[in-house]
Amino acid sequence: MTTLENFYFGNINPSEYKQCKDTKKKLSEMTGLLDELKQLLTTEQQKEKLSQIDNCQLSLIALSEKDAYIEGFKLGVKMITEIYADIRQR
Repeated sequence: MTTLENFYFGNINPSEYKQCKDTKKKLSEMTGLLDELKQLLTTEQQKEKLSQIDNCQLSLIALSEKDAYIEGFKLGVKMITEIYADIRQR
């Protein structure tokens, strides 16, 4: 199958990618810090607020990744358009 066929049939998911070692390390560090902070919080209200902040942060990361993917795809299309325009001018 071609790349486009694989993409069409769902065999390629552009939002899935391998995390580099540094990303995994930072994610683990952040998770550890959140766990430590949860232990320091004494009231359920405080813990709920931390949970809301955590959920908000995850949503922001997902939106940021989506925006970066879309912008990257647009840039790729622009580059391909320029290549074809250059070929046709020859």
